[in-house]
Amino acid sequence: MPEGSLDVVDRWIDALEQGDPAPELCAEEIVISNSAGFPINGDYSGRDGVAAWWNDLAEAFEGDLHFELIEKHRLDEERVLTTQRLKGTFRLTGIDFDIAWGAIITARDGQIVRADGYDTPRLAKRAAGIED
Repeated sequence: MPEGSLDVVDRWIDALEQGDPAPELCAEEIVISNSAGFPINGDYSGRDGVAAWWNDLAEAFEGDLHFELIEKHRLDEERVLTTQRLKGTFRLTGIDFDIAWGAIITARDGQIVRADGYDTPRLAKRAAGIED
């Protein structure tokens, strides 16, 4: 993987961990695709979609929403498989959660072009063709 692509994935995840969706790291045509089981599901497109995705997350959860990178693996020149942890409290129910999920993040020309979320790290690995 070109170092620039891996670097932009690292910087984007670092920004998410700091509470910043960093749309400047995203391509104008970015697509964020959440899994059906994620509290915020569906696709978000473009830099405006990145902002809408982040706002929808803020509306669904109260207080601090915490992203944490657990691991990452290069898949090819553009794609990185990540396992992340998301911690927070659901706004409507007040229920605390701590979930691990997987994503395949695609970077091209120094920008994030796609982020596909999966309900579990295992499902992300299967989608990437990696077996446990």
